[in-house]
Amino acid sequence: MATLTIEQMQPKLVQQFAQIIARGQLAHGYLLAGAQGVGKMQLAQWLALRLFCQQVNEDSQPCYQCPECQRILTGNHPDVVEIKPDGKSIKIADIRYLKQEVAKSGMESSQRLFIIEAAETLTASAANSLLKFLEEPAPNVYAILCTSNKNLMLPTILSRLQVIDLANLPKEMVRQQFEEAQILPAQAQLLSHLTSDLTQAQQLLAEDWLMQVVAKITSWAQKVAQKDLESFVTIQTQLLPLLTDRSQQKIALNLIGLWYQDLLNCRCDLAGDLCFSEYRTQLNTISQQMTAAEIVAQTEFVLTAQRTFEQNVSCQNVLESLTLNLIAVA
Repeated sequence: MATLTIEQMQPKLVQQFAQIIARGQLAHGYLLAGAQGVGKMQLAQWLALRLFCQQVNEDSQPCYQCPECQRILTGNHPDVVEIKPDGKSIKIADIRYLKQEVAKSGMESSQRLFIIEAAETLTASAANSLLKFLEEPAPNVYAILCTSNKNLMLPTILSRLQVIDLANLPKEMVRQQFEEAQILPAQAQLLSHLTSDLTQAQQLLAEDWLMQVVAKITSWAQKVAQKDLESFVTIQTQLLPLLTDRSQQKIALNLIGLWYQDLLNCRCDLAGDLCFSEYRTQLNTISQQMTAAEIVAQTEFVLTAQRTFEQNVSCQNVLESLTLNLIAVA
């Protein structure tokens, strides 16, 4: 099976929450924060299972088999309500619906659980409307918000929730999951450094997009190593046309960072598991032409470029400036 269980992804958090619920100390609201694929929604579902399970085992874990668990797993439990973005955002109408549900007593039990997916997409009006519920929670009503970027959320909402940061998954676990989903080993190795989410990994591979970008970046990087000014042409004519939005541009900059990480590992004889394993020969050749200090300096320029990009500087400007800096060191 390619799908990881929440017990595999976040074993410590599962154990901690099992103990909290067993002691009757579950807070009314939590924010589960972490990158895509680390198990936020799976943990939220596990909490629902644990709260409603009829046959909790001696380790305080849900059974996954009883009627309550089965209805949660199939999305059919009346006292577990999930809200997700309608399009690109969660709107005030969604929160009004949530409040209407809160006003009702539990349909089949004394407790209710509300799960909000991608909470960072709450519109300003929806977020302000949600505050009322968070400020005055009804008895036995719990809210679990999930986000991939807690920095985009209102501080007033954050202050009313217990924030739980989910740890990134071990790269080896992610790589194995990708390979079990029939992704080629070399691609799985590279993807495991870009995302923990299988769906996103498959999207990056769709229509060969990722491998096209990898080919252009590695060609550019080899020209940079040779101080070849044609690297500027590669950016404008070959790389940028493949990067149609900010998310794709960010991935490209991450790939550049991984290339220079591999270069440094090769220079320091730590090239066991390279991200760009198919380019091992080229990486070894370039790394031996430079000192470790020079590669470190280049890596620092890449990190600076990534930070500059996050300040909404255009990708073309970032890449052209980066190219100049890298050539100066090469």
